[in-house]
Amino acid sequence: LFVGELTDGGVDVDIMNPDVAVAALQFTFIDQDGNPLTVASVGQEGAAADAAVPATVSEDLVAFFSLGGGSIPAGGQRLLARVEFGSANGVTSVCLEQFVVTSETGDVLTASTVCGGEDNGTDVLANVRAEPVSDGTFDVLYRSKVPLSSFRFELRTLLGQDVSFASAVPDTGAAGDAGFSVVVRATGAVSGLRLDGPPVPATSGDDYAVLTTIAVNNTTDGTQLCAVGPILSAEDGTSVAVEEASCEAPSAATSDNATSPDNATDSGGGFVIDEDVRLFVGELTDGGVDVDIMNP
Repeated sequence: LFVGELTDGGVDVDIMNPDVAVAALQFTFIDQDGNPLTVASVGQEGAAADAAVPATVSEDLVAFFSLGGGSIPAGGQRLLARVEFGSANGVTSVCLEQFVVTSETGDVLTASTVCGGEDNGTDVLANVRAEPVSDGTFDVLYRSKVPLSSFRFELRTLLGQDVSFASAVPDTGAAGDAGFSVVVRATGAVSGLRLDGPPVPATSGDDYAVLTTIAVNNTTDGTQLCAVGPILSAEDGTSVAVEEASCEAPSAATSDNATSPDNATDSGGGFVIDEDVRLFVGELTDGGVDVDIMNP
């Protein structure tokens, strides 16, 4: 979900669900300081109304569901609904929390939010990202405006390489300092849960901190990883609004760029890929393409 800028006492909420239909979703609204916002009304235009999935409002909670079994079809980013607030005095930006979304079969879907801030900026409460592999391990970094009681996400490689994830390195990062139980599955599913100790602390400003360090098997140094579908919980158990990091491979290099190793290893994504051989397919010109090789 994408929450737009606050204008005229309300926000546009967009949805992007390219692969799966959405049968129901609910969320609450908070302002830039984490205070709940009372919802006055939900507009009758957008993907929810088009799919006959009505909205129900209860103070700061908005829920979309259809008793008749309707669902919001899969699609690219478009308006879900316009939401108006009862009072927006002193509010500069709006975000979501307690965000839950389910499929037509009742499965809870992995979801994330991007929230609009002042001057077209982004005002989210947390981010999670992974560093490249080095000596068989890599750090998962986080940035959060609020302390965290749990976290969950999936790890994938940027270019789809096979990776076997081993375990979290004990006593590493803020999760280790807080005594969290961190479980890593071989497939890349990671979960961290607060036991009897303190929460993972909020970070300072725009600085990232190490959340945990994870070991991998048979993986080349420099392999870039992504933390996909992060779900974070605050101390009171409510969901934390998260901006999901991009997990897209760089665009195909042109033949001019492909001949340069410097460009090849930093092709618009700011990351390093350590491989024995790489091929680069250039732009289609005059019915053909140049295919370059790099085998340093």
